[in-house]
Amino acid sequence: MRPQRWIRPSCIMLVVTLAFWALNVFAAARTRIAVVDLESQGQKAKSEELGKIAAQWLTTAFVNQGRFDVIERQALQEIIEEQQLGSAGVIDVNTAAQLGRVLGATYIVTGAVLSHKQGIDLNVKIIDTESAAIKVADRLAATSVGAMSRKINPFVAQLVSKFPLRGFIIHQKDEKFIIDIGKSAGAKQGMRFKVYREGEIIKHPVSGEILGVEKIPTGQLELTEVQEKLAFARVIEQKTGESVAVGQNVVSLEASKPGTGGPFIGIPYSASTSTALRFSLAWGRPGSGSGDFVKPCGIAADGLGNIYVADTYNNRIEVFDNSGTFMKAWGQEGTGSGSLARPWDVAVDSESIVYVADTYNHRVQRFDANGAYLGQWGQKGKGSGDFYFLSGIAVGPDGTIYTVDAKLNRVQVFDNQGRFLRSWGNKGKGSGSFVSPLGLTVDGSGNVYVADSKMRRVQKFDSQGRFLAAFTDRLTYPVDVAIDPSSGDLLVLDAATHLIWEMNPTGQSLRSYGGPGRSSGQFVEPYGICTDGASSVFVADTGNSRVQKFSH
Repeated sequence: MRPQRWIRPSCIMLVVTLAFWALNVFAAARTRIAVVDLESQGQKAKSEELGKIAAQWLTTAFVNQGRFDVIERQALQEIIEEQQLGSAGVIDVNTAAQLGRVLGATYIVTGAVLSHKQGIDLNVKIIDTESAAIKVADRLAATSVGAMSRKINPFVAQLVSKFPLRGFIIHQKDEKFIIDIGKSAGAKQGMRFKVYREGEIIKHPVSGEILGVEKIPTGQLELTEVQEKLAFARVIEQKTGESVAVGQNVVSLEASKPGTGGPFIGIPYSASTSTALRFSLAWGRPGSGSGDFVKPCGIAADGLGNIYVADTYNNRIEVFDNSGTFMKAWGQEGTGSGSLARPWDVAVDSESIVYVADTYNHRVQRFDANGAYLGQWGQKGKGSGDFYFLSGIAVGPDGTIYTVDAKLNRVQVFDNQGRFLRSWGNKGKGSGSFVSPLGLTVDGSGNVYVADSKMRRVQKFDSQGRFLAAFTDRLTYPVDVAIDPSSGDLLVLDAATHLIWEMNPTGQSLRSYGGPGRSSGQFVEPYGICTDGASSVFVADTGNSRVQKFSH
């Protein structure tokens, strides 16, 4: 009989410690992600709770991708309720960041399911909990619930392709390093990875809360050979005073580019000079007092940066400085000169002359910057210069006035005294035709952009009305459009998804901002958008009866 050997307790502890270390390292190689219940919008979506169903589909699809550790839904819901972090589907970016810290999740998936006559739209936002920014946003359209369920897996695969690969250096052999990412995770020969080590833990100086960990770059790797679950790499860059070593983190530098199936949200498109917008401030509340609003639909900025708001259901125009300080107001309900009836939009020219789309009076009215009445034109009808539902107004670089009519499905052009110049458009689905166009803008070259709302597109024309292009990427119900003067990018306001879509000049989606809700940076059926000379963006947040400002 062989003598029994006893293992020292210290050896047991060492083995256990190493085992836990190994488990933590390999678990950390997979990013943690959580899918919250989506908001249900529309009668069918609400009655069938499609937001919850879609969240279950998304959870399963993310698990099947194998790229993430997906947090179990029941545990997620319990934490949301326990922490009182918001109702399903309306978690904003700041709440998502807080939830991510509680869960240890890098990303939170949220959004909405919208049902309508044509079918169902699934709008998904993935929020980076570390930066509290929208990382990716995309839309999936389907004709039925069954059709959408069949599209979920490829849709999620498309979303996942937007994320960098993350892992660790697990071994060094001569001058080659081995990382724990292989073909199964999407690694390919030639891919490059940034390498970093973790430094000090960063704590809040007052609360003591851990805010993050310092990330110190050490170099870059390039993959030379890729196997199923690991890859070999060589060092192509090493930072001065640092060295690439086993145990350090790696993150890929070659996530999918914009335009390969969806936008990078918060990351500039390579051809754009713009940076992401950030919420700056909001002002206004429901009411009829100075600075209050009741469903404002139109908004414009003058050359001094003052903001003019068509306070639609208060039948007046209100003026603020660009910090939201109330300056003046004019107008009251009526049909006389200077009175207004549901003014839907407002525009200001270079001489600070104000043009108001006096919608229910079927006319345009002119005022000076102080609200003094200067003149008017238009009447109810279908002839040249007539209006039926005057929904948008804009000023061209030469002072020409452009209007759009949602009922007559046409654009009309006038000089600044109201003399009719030309028109184009009719009801239809083809290029140059419209179905309920609501808003428009004119760029510095005189090109006209029209939010063709029910056709889910923005159409671009030259100043004479010749069709140039149509932009449809991810739009559901575009209601207004503006131009970012710093980049030339198009800002499209979508009332159905409660989003601002930023597009490059070719119509390719770059980012989105907002989402449904009442928190800062969120919207409820917004109808008006404009920019000022400093490239700040102002939104008439119609359903919330307020104005919101965003800045670069």
